[in-house]
Amino acid sequence: MNTSRHASARTAVSLLCLLFTASLAWGCEDVDNFDVSVDGETTVPAASPLELILGDLPLTESFTHFDITQAQGFRNDKYTVDDVDSVRLKSLVMTATVPEGADLSFLGEVSFYAETAGLPRKEIARQDTFPVGQSAVSFAVVRDDLKSYLLAPEGGITVEVLDSSRPEFETTLSIKAVFDVDVNVL
Repeated sequence: MNTSRHASARTAVSLLCLLFTASLAWGCEDVDNFDVSVDGETTVPAASPLELILGDLPLTESFTHFDITQAQGFRNDKYTVDDVDSVRLKSLVMTATVPEGADLSFLGEVSFYAETAGLPRKEIARQDTFPVGQSAVSFAVVRDDLKSYLLAPEGGITVEVLDSSRPEFETTLSIKAVFDVDVNVL
């Protein structure tokens, strides 16, 4: 009888140890992931008096080219491009920062693309709703693996702006993209 009680206790302790170990493993599943923020800024010139009168003339300027490998997270000496398993876009937010009170309503449709030689252009974020009075807008993002695009020597992110016009006042836009980077730890 005493032996069966000890066996039950050992089984219970073994089960608890197994559950504890499993919970540690599940809780640490992202130990090899980190976020890299990439910030960009551009200034959109104000509409000319003629553009204000005629309205909706196309905005032809493009935003800057983003280089994720220059972001602080990739300049870290602990990781190289070969250490990276995947890069996925988590979020992208565009904000009108100057002048105070500016919004993004002059924009129609904005799409961000990952591009590199030898691979098809890939849309990674898109927004076509820019409400009047709203200075910041989050984009719908595609969570595909972008490693082949963003870590290639000639790879990067480009922006396409459609159905947009110049704002009434010169407007500074900031763009913040956050990427989830998965590295191999073994």
